[in-house]
Amino acid sequence: MAKVKQKLRYFDFYLFIPYLLLCIVGIVMVYSASSINLSYAGMKTDLYLYRQMAYVLLGLVCFTLAMLIKLKKLTSKKFIICGFYILAFLLLYAKFMTRAVNGANGWIDLKLFSLQPSELCKLYLVLFLAQLLSRREQAAAQNTLQATSRRPWLLVYFLLFLILMEPDLGGFAINFMIVAIMYLASQATRHSSKRAFLYLAGFLSVVMVFVFGLRFWNPLAGTKYNYMYSRLMAFYDPFKVAASSGHQLINSYYAISNGGLFGLGLGNSIQKRGYLPEAYTDFIMAIISEELGVIGVAVVLILISWLTLRIFLIGIRSRDVYETFVCYGIGTFFAVETFFNLGAVTGLLPITGVTFPFVSYGGSSMLVLSITLGIVMNISIRQRRLRAADKNH
Repeated sequence: MAKVKQKLRYFDFYLFIPYLLLCIVGIVMVYSASSINLSYAGMKTDLYLYRQMAYVLLGLVCFTLAMLIKLKKLTSKKFIICGFYILAFLLLYAKFMTRAVNGANGWIDLKLFSLQPSELCKLYLVLFLAQLLSRREQAAAQNTLQATSRRPWLLVYFLLFLILMEPDLGGFAINFMIVAIMYLASQATRHSSKRAFLYLAGFLSVVMVFVFGLRFWNPLAGTKYNYMYSRLMAFYDPFKVAASSGHQLINSYYAISNGGLFGLGLGNSIQKRGYLPEAYTDFIMAIISEELGVIGVAVVLILISWLTLRIFLIGIRSRDVYETFVCYGIGTFFAVETFFNLGAVTGLLPITGVTFPFVSYGGSSMLVLSITLGIVMNISIRQRRLRAADKNH
């Protein structure tokens, strides 16, 4: 109990309040975006409301536990090894033992919610890479960098490969970006950071050339993965494929256009009435834009931007290299997921099924995001306690 009181004494409300406000916005907007279609289907209109509230409550429990845990437990060899085997098993189970949803075998039905192993991978890779890179930096400081093993990176590549095989392109892209940015941020690679940056830029350039080249060539024709090519066609010109893969993006455009500056009012969205699929998950920002307008979207973006920048700031201020990398990884997680979701909603990126942090409906995403934020809170509390101790001395 004394430990809990000590934690609360240095509690970071600058981190917690935006998190809580985003969760509240999510609860309200999930109900608004889902209730009308549930009514059309003859179901209880508050079904997803109560589920989202349950996810938020479970998320708060996970947040609290992550805030109270000793960070050293997350760096133990047992945690790293067990975590890898559990994730590999879950990814393989999802691929070969579950039913495909939207063309991908990425979800495991747990009745209360669907577990998405690629979400857990984001958390695991942040913690694993933070430990790996902090050790590399210590080795570099002692001029023993060449003696460090590269075999742990094979675990990272294997997990990324399993995610790609589901195929979960959105999950793969976010996990890859977490790995790439954490690697580039590592001070242990300062002698090769330019080379690493060139590798990353080269890789992204090849991907862009390949993606735009697919406009004139469909290697997936006649396969079960042709739906992925259809999404690219919708990205190029949604109105050309308005009756099929472009339907979702076009209705997202209509929703954003309808909203204007102030919106149509909470609950008054037109596009959520059967026109915009996944209105309460991937495309909830389109509904927020239609009902609350540019101002409503701006408020949500300010909250998530504040949260993300706060995480990076905590990482910059940390005296512990491991904690710094953890914050960089989690900040990257939040920033990339936000960018991918908004990119899909506005047509700047292909639709990849990425949710908006804390606002979109979903159990896996809410729990993982809450755990990551609880870990950052843990680090922030430790920083504040150390600063207070320094002042007293």
